[in-house]
Amino acid sequence: MNIKLPDDFYKRLGYFLIGLTIGLFALNYFMSKKKSSFDYLPNARTLKSIRNKPYLVYEPEVLKALKQYNLDSTAIESLLYYGDIKFNKSNRGKSPCHTYLIEPTKKSANVSITVKRCDSIATVIKLEIRQ
Repeated sequence: MNIKLPDDFYKRLGYFLIGLTIGLFALNYFMSKKKSSFDYLPNARTLKSIRNKPYLVYEPEVLKALKQYNLDSTAIESLLYYGDIKFNKSNRGKSPCHTYLIEPTKKSANVSITVKRCDSIATVIKLEIRQ
């Protein structure tokens, strides 16, 4: 089966691809100025909702572990940006507060934390050092 394309098909395809490229560059330019993010997957949405809480509180045991291992809050912050939430080990019940286990990835610190996320506050309730 031999398909005959119109003579101006390649010309029209070229115009389409040029317009598409210009449009993608314009979209990228405007979206980078707005500092918008596209957090549609469950892991990214949950991490963003924890980061955007007005208060991030640390339990006394977590503060003690941070001092013991010479860590600061940047280790927790990197985990809240690049960590991986283990939903199968998290408690997302019907209560107003959900508990999430966040484990490290290659980009984050080598710690895992358990965070309790409520309506207006997020609490780091457990910190575990990964070897």
